[in-house]
Amino acid sequence: MNVERELLVDDVVAALTSPPDGQQLGGCDLREQMERAAEEFDRRTAATFAEALVDSLCEDPGNTRRLEALLILGLAHPQIVKRYKISLASEGRRLAVLLENAGESDRARSLLELMLKHDPDSREVERDLSSLMRREGNIDELVERLMRNAEEQVQAGRPMEAVAWLQEILLHDSSRRDVARMIRDLRYGEATRREKATKRNRVAVLLVLLSAAVSGLVVREVQLDKAADALPVAAVDDLPAIRERMNGIDEMLDTHKAWIGMFPLLEERGALRERADALEAQVAQRQREDNRRQEERRTIAEAARLEGVKAVEGGNYEQALAHFRRALEFGSPTWDQRDRTFADIAALEDWLKENR
Repeated sequence: MNVERELLVDDVVAALTSPPDGQQLGGCDLREQMERAAEEFDRRTAATFAEALVDSLCEDPGNTRRLEALLILGLAHPQIVKRYKISLASEGRRLAVLLENAGESDRARSLLELMLKHDPDSREVERDLSSLMRREGNIDELVERLMRNAEEQVQAGRPMEAVAWLQEILLHDSSRRDVARMIRDLRYGEATRREKATKRNRVAVLLVLLSAAVSGLVVREVQLDKAADALPVAAVDDLPAIRERMNGIDEMLDTHKAWIGMFPLLEERGALRERADALEAQVAQRQREDNRRQEERRTIAEAARLEGVKAVEGGNYEQALAHFRRALEFGSPTWDQRDRTFADIAALEDWLKENR
């Protein structure tokens, strides 16, 4: 990029991110910058700005200020940025990682919150914001946010979506027994009502069974008790076994509507479901952590590779070699730049041997 184009891009960044006249630097947050961009720049100006920013980011994708300016412009004029087939959600999440790595966690959080206002249904952005708040130690505020999300889903008639948010609360605060109860009530509301009706009729059922003199009823009770004893045993931390035992209990309760031994099974089923919820939350947390670590390593690998390319362009071949090796260290076996980075390292090593 020549000097004139560099100056043009810097002017664009300043126009989009600088505070209004009379306001101190840093006094204008991302939301205000986005609103100002929507008000002050028409479609033609926005299109010119977008072209300059996209061209510059193709050459320097790790430039946080230019990427931030593009996000502000994209949120203010989304129809302009769509022409370049740019995903604002993906680029916004990438910018948030870069800002956090640069020590600007507050700005990264403001960016993610602004993106959620424009796309409230983005679970990826919501998940990134939750992870950032957890890393910053804002657990109480995070739990309140997740609880609000769950309440909104309940009011919208989407109980299973609410369950997903409540499960995340348990990941951050496993002592919230009230949340576990809410999950159980939402997921098994209809079953709970049936159980309450069954308990109300318990005395009547007992009287009927006790007064029955027919031997067939006695035989049936014995057979059902044996069937209950033969249900699969489940260890407290074995989720598949817990599900198998729950299925066995549900099948017995659905098939046989009333017998004396059903009441302990009803109570056990509630306890098993509560334990299954906790184990499912642990599994989901481990998966999210694995995904987060993989994404962080990919970001580090990409950043190291970009630094290596810059070092090559500046003639610092030893430094470039170190950056490329770091990129390989953090890049996964399926990283799309892995083969190219191997080739760059081999070329640099050959050149250094020949020119020493």
